Amino acid sequence: MSALELRYRRLLACYPAGHRAEHGEEMLDVLMSAARPEQTRPSLADTADLLLGAVRIRLRRATGDATGSPWPGALAVAGLVAMIMLVADGVRFAVNVPQRGILLDMRLDDGTTLWGLLPVYYGTAPFWLAWAAIAVLAWRGARRHAATAACAVTAAQIVLALWAVNFPEAPYAFVASSLAGVPLPLALLATASLVASPGPRHGARLLGRARVTGVAVMAGTLVALSSQPLFTLLLQGDLGLPKLMKDPEHAYAFVQMWSRLQFVAALAVAVLACTALAKSAQGRRSCALLAMAGLPLLVRVGLSYLEEGSDFPVLTHLLVECLAGFAVTMLVVRLVELPLRNRAPGRPGEA
Repeated sequence: MSALELRYRRLLACYPAGHRAEHGEEMLDVLMSAARPEQTRPSLADTADLLLGAVRIRLRRATGDATGSPWPGALAVAGLVAMIMLVADGVRFAVNVPQRGILLDMRLDDGTTLWGLLPVYYGTAPFWLAWAAIAVLAWRGARRHAATAACAVTAAQIVLALWAVNFPEAPYAFVASSLAGVPLPLALLATASLVASPGPRHGARLLGRARVTGVAVMAGTLVALSSQPLFTLLLQGDLGLPKLMKDPEHAYAFVQMWSRLQFVAALAVAVLACTALAKSAQGRRSCALLAMAGLPLLVRVGLSYLEEGSDFPVLTHLLVECLAGFAVTMLVVRLVELPLRNRAPGRPGEA
């Protein structure tokens, strides 16, 4: 046995025994045939690929993929919805670019340098571009590459969020902290779906074309109601910068109405999503997973309407909100499913 084969076998040992018995020799043959002459160690790409595959298979088995559990399908659906929301949020960022450009131009006229302003106004652009690319990869079937990219982007997002929370006075920390809100649980859901479930494409098949279209429409509605151009257009009839001080009373009343509209829209989307998904055990668990991002969204829109500040440790509150959303929704799911289980045939005390 060559040194290269021995090292490949050690990597393959990370896979479950049943998978190795069925596919191990075939995988080894493929790896050895693709090796370069005189190669003695697996390449970094092959090592990462094998380890990621082992983690993915073990996670699928842990979540019950082979036992008829509804969780893998639920994670696939939740991941698809999360990815659509991330792409929609990227569209919102792109729609806001012209007004950001006007602000940047005004700051440049005041003598501020361009390189100092670019991170302020466009610092999150790489994040949205990355998720757009990941969505394209996932939709085209390159799930392995999409999962690798999603893991890298989400890990970087977590690091930036932790840095921003722990060093709030650091330069551009507020830019990094903007990714520590609702985008973080959405990114975690989408990444988990790519790694530990059949994937967003499977989620799209489970939902069907009509429901996927409905999700896209709801995401687009939320994007429109959080976009700066639409806000400015309805406030003053043009797409220039908001002139809030021209008529403060009118501006204050409009901001209150706009915040109320955002909250009602977010709540309506949550209700519609739950109604559409609540017909199956798989769909109900998708609701519980999506509540991990849905509750933080409702909390932040509600705080905006109530004009409360955000002087709190964002990640701590975000974690509590995510866990609370999942726990409360799963409690409701259990209460709904309990009568169904009691009516199931073959239970004790039933004919």
